[in-house]
Amino acid sequence: MLPPDAGDQVPAHRSARGTIVVGPVHGLAAYRQMMRRLLPEATASPGRTFAVEYPLWAVDALVDARLDLIGGCEAKAMRSTAGIAGAHLLYDAWRRDVQSPQWTRAAERGATAPYLLWTTQPCAGPDWGATYAGKCLFPETALALSPTALRTFTHSVVTGPTAVDITEARRVARVLDWFGIRLDTLEPSAAQAATSA
Repeated sequence: MLPPDAGDQVPAHRSARGTIVVGPVHGLAAYRQMMRRLLPEATASPGRTFAVEYPLWAVDALVDARLDLIGGCEAKAMRSTAGIAGAHLLYDAWRRDVQSPQWTRAAERGATAPYLLWTTQPCAGPDWGATYAGKCLFPETALALSPTALRTFTHSVVTGPTAVDITEARRVARVLDWFGIRLDTLEPSAAQAATSA
């Protein structure tokens, strides 16, 4: 579990076992901005480890609220698909980024590329953390679960890392785009961010 957010308005710098947790980011655009910002920080601080937080539950909550406003069977069918799809797209982008010339050069100078941290949180209703975990067990990423979700997850059968399904993630993104919801630029409104802080 992550330590509680201190209420700092800067989207960064919670520490989890020596790792600096930055974010959260809810879409690819914010993730790319964060990676550009972290490159000089990681280069200037060899040995310092960063994790970029992606809150699966929050992405689902944001998209589901918009789908509920749209209404209809088609919109209802897309509920609870955005968080996982976004995670698969983010992981695919991260794999390319850490092998990019910029991060390769930084690694040669002792920098450590940030890793992705998937976070879950029990909202009203069941805790879906274990379900999220089973679909986001990617190599070189981390996962923060509530104690309840962790107990559920440890009792499930895990046979290895999750396969990245970019085809399905892109399909979900295209359907949501048809509804006017862009996964790549998804971010909470200022009001929602203030409420969750």
